[in-house]
Amino acid sequence: MWNVDHFFEKIETTLGTDYMLRAREAVPEKGVYIRPHVHLEHEIMWFRHAEGFYSIGSEKFKLRDNTLVFVGPMRLHDMELAFTDNHERFLLQYNNTVLNRLKYQFPVTPPHAGFVLQLNERDAERMQFLFRWFTDMHDAPYTLCEANPLLILLLNTVFTHVQHAEQVTVSDEKNNIFDKIIDLVVHVEKNATFNMTLNEAAAHCSLSTSHFSRTFKRIMQVSFKEYLVGKKISQSTELLRNTELSITDIAYQCEFTDSAYYCFKFRSLMGVTPKTFRTNSRSTKQLSTKHDNLVRQEKP
Repeated sequence: MWNVDHFFEKIETTLGTDYMLRAREAVPEKGVYIRPHVHLEHEIMWFRHAEGFYSIGSEKFKLRDNTLVFVGPMRLHDMELAFTDNHERFLLQYNNTVLNRLKYQFPVTPPHAGFVLQLNERDAERMQFLFRWFTDMHDAPYTLCEANPLLILLLNTVFTHVQHAEQVTVSDEKNNIFDKIIDLVVHVEKNATFNMTLNEAAAHCSLSTSHFSRTFKRIMQVSFKEYLVGKKISQSTELLRNTELSITDIAYQCEFTDSAYYCFKFRSLMGVTPKTFRTNSRSTKQLSTKHDNLVRQEKP
């Protein structure tokens, strides 16, 4: 049995985007605690004014003003914030598609689970300026072509600080079912093995197929089959954006045996047909990641 305090967070990005930006979220008077969780996205948090603690794996760090935090994908982390009347933080979550799409040579960093760094005032003012600029841009209609240069500047600025940061290494030892499921997801994500069978997945986790199926759905909030379908659909969006392949060719390249089934699943997950998605992604229509006002607290 895994620790019931741990959970997988599914990041809901707006159609047509591959990152999530959050800002202007206050802390309740009693404070807020975000339970230990993992997600597929990289996470950057910028605390201009804050008091509290941030944990990556078993390492716990104190949050102060001007603290920059980076967490790699599928790394367990949690956060505790105290109420302050001037609290200000920004959250940027993005997947590997962003790095591939931007086609920019970011600074090479050694393998790590994440890092925590308190910036000096000069660097803090620059970081604050970039996050506010990026946030303000999302408050008005914009296109990805307009957002990309600023996103590159922001990510590059964050990555240049890694050599001065306190880097976190996390043991790869897997002691429970939660760790085994997360290890499997990391394996699938890294190797793009989206045609893995249920038997192969269960064997990877040293579980029976029935036990694996129940556990995977409980942790990931989706069946293993639907998880793989979702990854194939995500893979297909890149081909729709960046190639002239036909819908049928894309379906087969993403390992769907039937293009009609591919179109059906695409529409059910994305809300539009592959053809409409391709048209919209190449237009100048607004592709916004509007901030919601929810303070993420404990999840069921």
